[in-house]
This record gives sequence, C-alpha cells and structure tokens, in this order.
Amino acid sequence: MPGSPKQQQLAGDDSAGKRKPDDATIDIDNESSNAAKRIKDDSSAQANIKNIQPQKQQQQYLREADVGITEFVTPGWGGFDAIIKHRFSDFFVNEIDRAGRVEHLTSYTDAVDPEPPATEEEKEIEQLGVPDDPQEAFEQGIARLEGILGKADSARIRAHLEITERQTLEERSLLIDHELSKDERKQVYFVTNNFIPVRLTCETVEGKLKFIRRNINTESDKEAEDSRSKQNKKQQQQQARRRGRGSQWRHIGDYCHFVMQKENHDTMDVLNQIARHLRISSRSLGVAGTKDKRGITVQRCSAYRVDHGRLIWASKKLRGARLGNYSYAASELKLGDLGGNQFRIILRHVEGADAESLAPVLEGIRATGFINYYGMQRFGTQSISSHAVGVAVLKADWQGAVDLILKPRPGDRKEVRDARDTWYQTNDASAALKLLPQRAALAEYSILQAFAKNGGASNAASAFAAIPRNLRLMYVHAYQSYIWNSAVSERIRLYGVDKVVPGDLVIKAHELSTADSDESEASEGPEEVCRAVPTLVTKDNISEYSIYDVVLPLPGWAIKYPEHEVKGVYVENMEKDGLSASGLDRHPLKEYKLAGAYRHMVIKPRVFSHEWMRYNDDMQPLARSDSDAIEGKHEPESIDFGQHVALKLAFDLPSSAYATMLLRELMRQETAAGHQTKLSSKTGLRVIPSDSCLGCQQT
Repeated sequence: MPGSPKQQQLAGDDSAGKRKPDDATIDIDNESSNAAKRIKDDSSAQANIKNIQPQKQQQQYLREADVGITEFVTPGWGGFDAIIKHRFSDFFVNEIDRAGRVEHLTSYTDAVDPEPPATEEEKEIEQLGVPDDPQEAFEQGIARLEGILGKADSARIRAHLEITERQTLEERSLLIDHELSKDERKQVYFVTNNFIPVRLTCETVEGKLKFIRRNINTESDKEAEDSRSKQNKKQQQQQARRRGRGSQWRHIGDYCHFVMQKENHDTMDVLNQIARHLRISSRSLGVAGTKDKRGITVQRCSAYRVDHGRLIWASKKLRGARLGNYSYAASELKLGDLGGNQFRIILRHVEGADAESLAPVLEGIRATGFINYYGMQRFGTQSISSHAVGVAVLKADWQGAVDLILKPRPGDRKEVRDARDTWYQTNDASAALKLLPQRAALAEYSILQAFAKNGGASNAASAFAAIPRNLRLMYVHAYQSYIWNSAVSERIRLYGVDKVVPGDLVIKAHELSTADSDESEASEGPEEVCRAVPTLVTKDNISEYSIYDVVLPLPGWAIKYPEHEVKGVYVENMEKDGLSASGLDRHPLKEYKLAGAYRHMVIKPRVFSHEWMRYNDDMQPLARSDSDAIEGKHEPESIDFGQHVALKLAFDLPSSAYATMLLRELMRQETAAGHQTKLSSKTGLRVIPSDSCLGCQQT
C-alpha cells in the first residue's frame, strides 16, 4: 500500500511486523536485579541509597519494548504521526454494563426514587383510618377502648377526660384494674397513642392501667390541643418510618446507584471526595472499574444506604466530577461488574495519512483486531517500571522495592524531583516529605511518611506496607503483565497471528468471565483462584478454535501453561529475575501469592467507526461530553479548510483491554507518555505529562 515518505521509512524499519527497540533502551530487569544485589551486599541503609546512583545515560521514560510490546497483527503498514491525548477532553470513556448498556450521564437530579414502603405500624394506622378531626378521632378512640376494656371502664375514661378544671397529677390519674393480656395492653397503647395522644397518656403500674389526663381548661388550650394532635400524628408517622429504616432499605434496595462523570481526576480521588462530603467511609462506595485519570470518563457507582438527595448535594461540591441518574438496587457494584468500555478518542495533528490511505487499515483493525497487550499505563510513565518493583516484592526484598520507588530519575515534576534528591542526599525522610505532594506520588509519600514516623529507614518492610494495598498489588500485577506481554510477543514471532497451533490454550470468549480474567485478580486479590479451565489444542480439536480463542496465562500457581515453546519464555524470563513459576505460592505474605489468570491474545473491537475533522484551535474541544449535552452545548463540527486535521475514533472494547494498544496497531507509533510529550513539543503544543507515581494503570 503506497504511503508518504514517512510511512515508507517506517515500513522499511518495521518490515518484520515489529518495532526495533531504541538504542537508548536499558535493561530494566537487570537494573532491578543489580540494585537488589547491591542492597544485599551492604548492611547500611544509607549506603543502600548511595549505591543506587542515577545513570547519566538513563532513558527518560519507559518504552514499549521494555515491557514486552514488540509485535503487530498486520505487518507492513508504515503508520502515521498524530498526538494522543493532547487535551484530556480528547479521550472519552463510557462504561458498558454486563447487559451491554452504555452508561451515560443524562441528568444531575433525575432519580428512579421509589416511595419507601410503609412500615407495619404505618400500614396499621392507614388501615385504621385515623380521622384528621381531633373530636372525631376521640370518639372513635373511646369506641375502640370499649371493645377492649368493656363499656363500664370506657365510660370511666370518657368521664375522666371531660373534666376541664386544672388538677394535680394524682387527681388527673385514673387507675383501671382490668386483667389484660400483653396483646390487649398493646392495643390500648395503640389507641391512646394514635386516636387521643394529646389528651391522654397511658402506662402500666403494678399490673394496672394508669390513664393520665392532660390539663386543658381554656379555648386556647383546646385549639393548641387540636394543633398538637395534627402535628403529633405526622410526627408519629415519621418516627414509625425512622424505626422501620432498615426495612425501608431492604424494600427499595440497600444501595443507591448513580452515574459519575469525572474529568482529569482519578476514580478513587473522586470517591474519596464524596466520602468526605457525606462523612461516610469510602468503603461504602463501590465501582465496577477504575478509569483513566487523563480523560473524561463516565461510570456507574454505588453507595450503601445513602439517600440520593445527599448525593445531589455532594455532587455540587465535587472537583472535576458530576453525579446523576440515581436509582436504588439490592446489590453493590464490585470491581469487575462490567461488560467493557466505549471509547471516543481524538487524534490531533494527523500527518502521513488521509481518508483514502487509511481506509483499508481501519477496515483491517475492524476485521482482524489487535494484540491484547497490557498498555503502558500498567507499568508507569518513567524509566523505572512498576514491574521492576514487582520483582523485588515477589522476592520479599523490601529494601530493594523501597529503593527503586524512591530512586531519583529523569522526567519527574520539580517538587517530586526535589523530594527524591533530598532523600537521596540526606536520607532525611521528614525533609523530603515536606517537598513531596501526596496526590502526585502516593507510594513515595507513604514510604517517607512511615520512615519519618519510625525515626529512620531501617524497617523497609513496614514502610512498603504503608502503601495502600491496591497500589502495592499493582507492582506484582505489573510483573505478571510484563511476563504475559513477553510471552505473547514470542508466541507471535514463533507461530504467527493468523492461526491456532497444537499446544495452544483456548477458552471461548463467552466462557472467560471477568472473574477469571486479569482484572478480577488485580481487583479482588491474588489469592482469588482462577475458575476458568482452558482446553489444550491438539491435532484432533484444532479445527474447533480460532485465533480469538487463544489465551495465555498470567503466571501463578493455579494456572496451566501452553505446551509448546512459549512455555519456555515463562520459565526463562522468571529465572532471569530470580523467580520461578512453581514458587509463586510460597511468598511469606498471603496477598502476594499469585494464583494467576488467563487473557485472550488477540481481540477485535465490538464497534468501530471513525470521522475526519478539520479545526484551527488546538485548545478547543472536538467532541462534547455528557455534561455538555445536559447543558445544551452542541457537538463540535469540522471547519471547512481548517488548518489542522484530526481523526475521531469510536469503538467498544471488553473490560481490561487497553485502547492505546488499538491505537498502536493503527498508528505504528510509540504509545509511551514520554514519546507523546516529545511529539507535542515538536509541533509547538503542550501536553500535560502523566503523574510520576509508579503503578498508574487503566482498567
């Protein structure tokens, strides 16, 4: 296929269907291994830090080849240049639920708000039909007491209540010695509380019913009584509802579900904001998946026994997010409770491609798909990968893990760089902590905070444990992802990507639930046992499967490995890192005992469409969000003869698939954040770099 000189050059460099690693690429795994060895050879914590000195020639950011991403489904296409995520509003994600419905924010206030069902007490009051008129309610109350106590005692109560002069408490008390069962006494209380609550109270004293009349002897007293009677009835109904609050939630559902749109914020950051405003635990809030920070994302959330009115109030106070579309359900949302994600992505400053040259490539991706690699978000954005830290964690080398996380590296934000340098030069955790913004580098902040609290850097295990659990697990899951990426690349180099071969493992797509995929393991914990059982491909059953059924395992103690040469990739790569596949269940801490999971090798987008646009202003949005639609804003349109060209893509992917890997197949361009920043600088644009915290990922 003819293309621009840029395309032909790329095609010549990439004719084998894979990108050659950059000459500046360093061996991340060897760096981790060497660092760990130096640590073990030195007993001083201060010396440990000093021994791991920044390399002068160290690359500034992680590259695809560093994490096993090298192959393509369709070799030969030269690709084109464009800028991914120039603005966060160039990247839209809408969650898809298990039923295939795309989540959208369509209203800030609308709610499917069923009226809480009446409690048993309210139902009884409703059935009794207590009149609003106090005198009428009084007559009915006396009649009901006659049915319970008899005509004589009810007449005594009537005569007692008709006294108008003020009297002492003793004079206003009437004792009735009437043998009643517990249920009959309960009926008496019910009548006095609901039919004549203002004029009479009742209690049991030494087995006798004691009726106490209230003092009412003026016209104004009677008017006040009538008013209090009406108010009391309303209050009693409200109290009855409060007493039945638990049953109310059981009837309408314990969980308020709502849709959240966030912009350029982490999912957990917004959930923590909601929890702070409502003064509830963040554990009361649930989501089906965590979304990319740098983008506009829409997803469903749940809140345990929180009225939607409170969420409407909290929504107005949130930074970078809005809530809406409230409803109630019996169950909470858990990580993995989704069917996928719908993406809308805008590629700006497209060069080296046009509608004619790109049409067959777009059709090829629609028809054949792309390699289901773990994207660069899984491994962090800088030169030290999350998976290098994961190696140290799996070895229980806590000092090595801590040193890698705190190690100075190029590409840091100024405040993060200053904090790392201060720690490296002085080993003073308190001084470094003062320079470090918590939200920009959570892992580093947690470690330094633990060191400062403990008065030194001697207990690395305790400091690493101070990192939030989900982030700690990201390191080991990043290592699993690195091994998986490397194994997939070798599988494609050995056997191609167009056919199933004997020794492959296969699972039909509909049989591999989210609970058996990598997302469940990353979310629910490594002790979760994979329930999917793959089939081994043989000469006898090979015709029953396609390349889209082929899976490869993430290493763990509960999975099977393919029975061909690719199995050796797992063994060889893990041995190089000082680990073994059979030893992943022997970690001293349970949370790092990896069970493993399966992931499909090649996937196709479920829906795939595109649109070309011309525009002039790089700061103007080229698509509208759900909140824009609510506020009446129009969808941006292409400008005739606009200065710049953009390509808008829309597609659906299963959960845990990375949209950037589809873009990589299309563009043949490095998807690392650092590379995108370089492209931006060449065109005179400014792309905000990703956070420096290791382990950032998208699900």
